[in-house]
Amino acid sequence: MGKKTYVRLFTGINACGLERGRSRNDWFLSSNQTMIQIILGVIIVSIGIFIFYKYPMKSDVRQMTLGALFVILAIILKRLAVMVPFLGFPSLKITLEVLPLIVAGLTLQPGYCFIVAIATDFLGLVLANAGGFPFLGFTLNAVLQTEIPCLLKNYLSEKNEKLLERIVKIVMLVISLLGCLYVFKINEVNISGSMYQVTLPIKFTIFVIITAMLVILFIFIRYYKNKLRQEDLRLFHLSILSVVAIELTVTMFLTPYWLQSMYGIPFFASQFVRILKSCVMIPLGIIIVYTMNRMIQKVIK
Repeated sequence: MGKKTYVRLFTGINACGLERGRSRNDWFLSSNQTMIQIILGVIIVSIGIFIFYKYPMKSDVRQMTLGALFVILAIILKRLAVMVPFLGFPSLKITLEVLPLIVAGLTLQPGYCFIVAIATDFLGLVLANAGGFPFLGFTLNAVLQTEIPCLLKNYLSEKNEKLLERIVKIVMLVISLLGCLYVFKINEVNISGSMYQVTLPIKFTIFVIITAMLVILFIFIRYYKNKLRQEDLRLFHLSILSVVAIELTVTMFLTPYWLQSMYGIPFFASQFVRILKSCVMIPLGIIIVYTMNRMIQKVIK
């Protein structure tokens, strides 16, 4: 794999839309990649069997209509992703296609959530004109992005929501601290084929941004907790937990692992920009997910 491809994928924060389809020969160059594809396929099929067995689908025109709407919205937002220069680095990719999937998970039944995830992944691949066999790691990402919110909605009690909210705050503090330590440790990053020096002023700027976004997030949570009714407060808690859980599992862990499996990119190679992206996307995602979900709930009622 040439340097150009390595850097292009390194730059993409959410790599689901990048080079999803390659030639079949490229995908199966190694037995390791083949085994990973097989394992991922088994995991996805097993999740589907469990969901449809545990939660039998009932014909519901409203659920089907909303599901189709979420698929269309996710695909549109995927095509509208933009790369934003950050501190001189063309490294911050802002993409919002995950947010309709989270809202789908908070709105639809588990079976419809699974269908929405598979349809979004497949149609996104087709519309991107990516030939060849898809990498199923990103398909699993899409499934988790709908099913995690759905399971949180179905199984979390009010008591557990408050406990998890405290855990989320602690986790965010730890991540922010580790992110700052990581940024201060590195001296250069490779982005778009060029080496960028991470100078001390840049490090302090990133530290200030991470701290500011964390403070804004906590103020935002406290403000809405005191303002919302009990019914809306539960929806707000679910939005917080869903966005943070998916950001940690998919963006910070699974996607880097898929890139390492596919292209040999070191797991921690892109954590610099992922930390920056998460600091922006978590507060923004919570606001958008809660607002969208509240509007949909009002329309349904």
